[in-house]
Amino acid sequence: MRNIYKLSIKIATALFLFNFLQIEAQLTVMAVGAYTPGGVSNNGIVSLSTSGGVFKWDAVNGLVQIGTVANGYPLAGNAPISVDGTKIASTITNTATGFNEISTYDIATSTWTNRGGLVPTGWDGSVSSTWGMTPDGNTIVGLGWLTGAMAHAVKWDATNGVVDLGSIVPERSSRANAVNDDGTVVVGWQDQADGARRGAKWVNGVESFITDNSGNNVGEAGGVSSDGNTIIGSAIPNPYVWNNTTGLIYITHPNSSAFFRGAATAISADGGTVLGYFRSFPGPAAAGEGFIWTAAGGRVNLNDYATSLGINTQGIIMALPLAISKDGKKIVGVGRDSSFQVVAFYLDITSYLSTNEGVKHNEDKISIYPNPAKDVINIKGANKIDKAQLYNMVGQKVRTYDSVGNQIDVSSLSKGTYVLEFFVKGEVSQSLKFIKQ
Repeated sequence: MRNIYKLSIKIATALFLFNFLQIEAQLTVMAVGAYTPGGVSNNGIVSLSTSGGVFKWDAVNGLVQIGTVANGYPLAGNAPISVDGTKIASTITNTATGFNEISTYDIATSTWTNRGGLVPTGWDGSVSSTWGMTPDGNTIVGLGWLTGAMAHAVKWDATNGVVDLGSIVPERSSRANAVNDDGTVVVGWQDQADGARRGAKWVNGVESFITDNSGNNVGEAGGVSSDGNTIIGSAIPNPYVWNNTTGLIYITHPNSSAFFRGAATAISADGGTVLGYFRSFPGPAAAGEGFIWTAAGGRVNLNDYATSLGINTQGIIMALPLAISKDGKKIVGVGRDSSFQVVAFYLDITSYLSTNEGVKHNEDKISIYPNPAKDVINIKGANKIDKAQLYNMVGQKVRTYDSVGNQIDVSSLSKGTYVLEFFVKGEVSQSLKFIKQ
């Protein structure tokens, strides 16, 4: 009987571990060298660029070149991808003029289409350059040259062609870096009269500076949420998150200074998750540290976040995350390996997030917040929880809570990832994963 009992315990533990080990997450090196990811689709297709061409990557086909800059000038701008992975935009040479310009690529037909600029011929090899795109791939934003010394933010769609978004400072340049889902909010930078580059937004075509809570202009804007209400960008020395309702907050780092700067580089569709970096200034892109930020959990080193999920980071430092998929489950960027080689990385946390979403039980869905948590976890959605059990990621029971209200104290736990198992009416109702900071 004792042997049977021991065997049952072993089987139960093995099943527990098996279930948690199914929470798979992957870190993949897509390429070694100076490849810059521009976007990642919900189905895991990544667009990348180098100084001389455009590439796409997926887990099945690997890295494939799809476009070339053929006029001897380096590719300017970014290479975003649509949410469904069917369209890529970039700056490609127009063979008829010899100048690089905003262009779109149809993956199904493997064809590029040049979209033009504000002038027929440009300067330094370019007429215009691509920097951002709507999720459906139907609207492109970027920069269009006017003279050899001045360029303006532009917006392209099939109906209107390339449209000048203008500059609110006479004789000064501007650029569009990103656009929200319906194309009504565009963000980027605007040169002030003194030449200093500051964050700007165009709402229904009307431009204004982005300001902090004291009315001061802030740095360049690099991303915007789907609804256009949240904007991210860079300042000296800290990244910022600006919201139409709550104003501006800075993402800080204990080492922040004029010589250790950061920027926010990507934002989730709902505006709740921000990616970015901090690094010594001046310094190469792969020499810093990436972060993931939420209002509830604050800034977390991206490598620490991945490790807390049980991801083997394989010695890769994710120094510069650059894009996040619309579903928030894939992250791409630039990093370095253990030999300090520059790499382009792909981080897939799909299975982890799917597990974290929870399941229904007797029409009762439990949710917990904040996650990550520092001191307490708030519980929402269950009428009555009989008890809760806490496990670490090797399947060991850490604690049992016999009386559960609407909060659980986790302040004494060590940093790491845990699973809370809730019991309702004496049966397991849900298992939810969280990170203790």
